[in-house]
Amino acid sequence: MIKLIASDMDGTLLNDKMEVSEQNAKAIKAAQEAGIEFLVATGRSIKEAKPFFEQANIKSGLITLNGAEIFDTDANVVESFPITSNTASKVTTILDNNDIYYEITTNKGVFSNSYESRLNGFVDIMIQLNPDLTHDEAVKVSEEKLKVMSTQYIDSYDQLLDNSEYEILKIIAFSSNGREYLADLVTHLSEEEKLIITSSSSNNIEINDYNAQKGFALMDYAKKHGYQPDEVMAIGDNLNDFSMIEMAGTGVAMKNAISEIKEIADVETDTNINDGVAKIIKKAINDLTD
Repeated sequence: MIKLIASDMDGTLLNDKMEVSEQNAKAIKAAQEAGIEFLVATGRSIKEAKPFFEQANIKSGLITLNGAEIFDTDANVVESFPITSNTASKVTTILDNNDIYYEITTNKGVFSNSYESRLNGFVDIMIQLNPDLTHDEAVKVSEEKLKVMSTQYIDSYDQLLDNSEYEILKIIAFSSNGREYLADLVTHLSEEEKLIITSSSSNNIEINDYNAQKGFALMDYAKKHGYQPDEVMAIGDNLNDFSMIEMAGTGVAMKNAISEIKEIADVETDTNINDGVAKIIKKAINDLTD
């Protein structure tokens, strides 16, 4: 029986409006009332993730930045796995030399060196999620969403890389050429420097320390809280969910998940637009109470 459920956010728990639907919120609360613990496992930072759950009145622990930081239900850091400053400098040099836009998430927040580039990346994602949106509509929605994200804009990333007060937790790079193009740029470096390259969208790659993986974080959390692997369910849709879906006793792929996730999942649920998370949670509750 399932006693711990971990869910990804984008493309999974969040719908096409990038909101936690009423049905998903109700299901999460019902699971918690039934004694099933719920855990968020996202590539976002805690500042980017929290507003969505505050709006839905949900309280849970969080695995953020693909496992680079783990928080308890009171938002206290339990563990972190930063990228070394030397390795981060090597990665950013490669990206800079290839004119790739990227953002850096640190222990002091998310940083961007271009609002326009950040907005364009967000617009691309919104159009992917909502093909019927016009470009102007996608821009308007994206601008509203970015207002609630506490991104800090700076002229140069050097002030982060050269300052020991900043821990580099994740680097996310964007390109309209696709994630395969981006991954090719840093694959050799990732093997040399023990990094993990994943993705949360077709136009990005997410670079973390090798130990910062959702699967590692989830199973460590489960062990510390007395859950057996077969009592853990993980739900996701993209490459940064691969490790937790593979390691959990029950790996769940969204209907809108990429093929690599569907291939390793034990079961499939509905799409993020059709409350797939709520549907699989309800099944877990029924199995617990039968």
